[in-house]
Amino acid sequence: MQEVPRSPAPGPVARSDPRSPAQDASSHSRPVLLVVDDDAGVRETLHLILDDEYTVLDAAHGRAALSMVRAERVDLVLLDILMPEVDGIEILQELKTFEPDLPVVMVTAVKTVRTTVAAMKLGASDYVTKPFQEEELLGSIRRALEQRVRRPSADRAPPGSEARLPRTHRILLVGGDLGWRATLAVTLARLGRVETASTLIDGLNRVFRFRPTCVVLDVGHSSAEATRFLGALHAQLPACPVLVVSDDAYLDDATPVWENLNIRVVMQPPVDPGALASQIEAVVAPPGDTPGPWLRVGNPVSRAIDYLGVHFGGELTLDSVAKAIGISGRHLRHLFRAETGMTVMDYLARVRVAIAQDLLAHTDEKLAHIATRVGFFDGSHLTRVFREITGKAPSAYRRSPIAPASVRLATKM
Repeated sequence: MQEVPRSPAPGPVARSDPRSPAQDASSHSRPVLLVVDDDAGVRETLHLILDDEYTVLDAAHGRAALSMVRAERVDLVLLDILMPEVDGIEILQELKTFEPDLPVVMVTAVKTVRTTVAAMKLGASDYVTKPFQEEELLGSIRRALEQRVRRPSADRAPPGSEARLPRTHRILLVGGDLGWRATLAVTLARLGRVETASTLIDGLNRVFRFRPTCVVLDVGHSSAEATRFLGALHAQLPACPVLVVSDDAYLDDATPVWENLNIRVVMQPPVDPGALASQIEAVVAPPGDTPGPWLRVGNPVSRAIDYLGVHFGGELTLDSVAKAIGISGRHLRHLFRAETGMTVMDYLARVRVAIAQDLLAHTDEKLAHIATRVGFFDGSHLTRVFREITGKAPSAYRRSPIAPASVRLATKM
């Protein structure tokens, strides 16, 4: 197909195409695409290509597109990069702040490595180059729609809302022991959505579904298997930064390989939760990118978290934890609430529930056994606390194919 000459752009418009009632009803079952391009000729050409298979809306500039995505259903965006006033890269970045799972295919007349890398790093599904090859464009759209993980409608901004929403970080913790994963997951839940995986295979499955913006990988001693995992991760999400925890003191010697796989930091255990949060901040939240203060965890609270990660199954109290780390219960109560937004016992309950989620998803242990293992009196006690924290029954997590050993727990402030 020949490239369409660029013509002056009119104001924002969503194409209104008169349809019969039967056509209108059938259109509701078709994917809705939003074409964003300042060239009216390009928009018209895309309608000709796409209208038979999709419901197509269009906008002449990025701000109009943002309003349309907030106001109505959109399943995929075709977004031009070179537009006046606000370019496509900036619009992509803003789209991803309130619709992180919405597929966006970038359209460019000038393909450069720099713009391609920038777009993919910000979450674009693919890019196509003008003049379009029709089959290439349709194939890119189909792949992006197939890969989409739909978000619940309740997560969308209300129609007409123009407020910029805070960026959502998605952190995946892979490997390590149960207590380590659970305590870090609960600690990092204030930064965004956190999921955990006990094995590298489970971690890869979650990469495909969860699309993390940062991965923390506990390598242990199996650096060869970890390298294969990292290669697969890089193939799927080349811009996703990885923080590695490893017992291997010589792991850093493989610098060229690790740089190619986007490894940002290699840390030796034990890993201080506060230091890890700071490292995550450095790689996923550039200065000025966060809507409020980043998570700060000092040494006493970090030691308390480490202690809870090891002794979660015991009979613990505020005073017993404080005594173990060498400070008064009153001091620990004040520090812990100030730095995590939770009391020590509320935090412990969430850690126990996160571990129970992990065990339910990956073992056949009976509920009563899991309950006593993680520190609850019995199965009914676990079920009650589990429902209070997750809003679901433990059975919802029992070895389901997508059972999330995850932490999406509302923090009581």
